[in-house]
Amino acid sequence: MKILREGDRGYALAPERGRVEIVYEYLTVELEKSQATVGNVLVGVDAETGEVLTVPAQSTPKLN
Repeated sequence: MKILREGDRGYALAPERGRVEIVYEYLTVELEKSQATVGNVLVGVDAETGEVLTVPAQSTPKLN
């Protein structure tokens, strides 16, 4: 598993836009099902829109 850090860049698939560049940032994330918020989670964010597109494997334990 590759360990990602804040500021790392990559690519992800965005709905209706295809492959877009992302940058990894620490954000507060609201979970859809439980409506709980979790702070300081590393996520992949669309570099243009700021939309959260991916959660790296290293962040999933924090969200569980």
